[in-house]
Amino acid sequence: MTTMSEQRNILKEAVQRDGELDWQRDFVEKARGNALYQRVMKERVLSDVSQALGVVHDVAIDATKKMAVARDIIWVMPIKAPTVRFYRAKRGKVWRIAEGPPMQTPERFDKVDLSVNYEWGYDALFSQSYIEDVPFQVLERAIADAAQLLEEQLTSDIVAVYEGIAAGNLAGGAEISATTSGTLAWKDLVNAWTAVKKAGWNATVAMIHPDQIADLWNDDKFIHSFYFGEKVDVERGVLGSTYLGFKIVETDLCTAAKCHLIDTTKAAVLGLRRDLLTQPYEEKLNQGAICAMRYGIAKLRESAVARITGC
Repeated sequence: MTTMSEQRNILKEAVQRDGELDWQRDFVEKARGNALYQRVMKERVLSDVSQALGVVHDVAIDATKKMAVARDIIWVMPIKAPTVRFYRAKRGKVWRIAEGPPMQTPERFDKVDLSVNYEWGYDALFSQSYIEDVPFQVLERAIADAAQLLEEQLTSDIVAVYEGIAAGNLAGGAEISATTSGTLAWKDLVNAWTAVKKAGWNATVAMIHPDQIADLWNDDKFIHSFYFGEKVDVERGVLGSTYLGFKIVETDLCTAAKCHLIDTTKAAVLGLRRDLLTQPYEEKLNQGAICAMRYGIAKLRESAVARITGC
């Protein structure tokens, strides 16, 4: 049987990888005098405040995994710097070996800079008497809620990037009108998938509002093309895949009556400078934990996104 001391402390590992935070000073020492972490030690029968730090973080992480779909709709890359440059390959032209290369070979890359300009926090902060008296499950729920709100914000920021792409820059150079106004059909998804394909990319995700998911479940063609895989999580909104190679991701954080087909390997990148962290926090007479994230988002290939409207 694995004891608490033998279990991984994911928070400690994340802090040590970060390099800008100090585990002892910024976490352990602050947690020793924090009523929330003392309550965690008591409820979980822990002997080390480091373990309590790990437990609070695990509660937050578990909550994010059950909530939003941000990491399913974009390429995620951990980064260490506040600015990262991405090089995008241009399509070159072959030359005949017998003739040799041209005198001047043009540069085959252009550049996109990602800036870490998103930083969000949310606290689970309480008076000492509240921490002492309230059922422990209520405190755990507050920590989970804080983490879920941050993950929702991350999803909203990613959705805003896709929805902000100008129509003329989408795959095919225009938005795709639904075949039947007010209804999303399998034929519309095929049209959008084809637009991405013609642009030179492969759609991996269909980002759909719950209102439009209901339309698809009434479309026989969609049902016949659809299958559930191992990574399906209906409660979270990640549904099965289609035989065209894209999975269905449902979120009410996107705009209703619009649907996006996305090649998540090419369209945009999420640079995670600091993924979700929980840290001891005090403000005046209140104590608890703060959840925080820091990241940047950059568009790479706008033509790797197709948009269906009026559905």
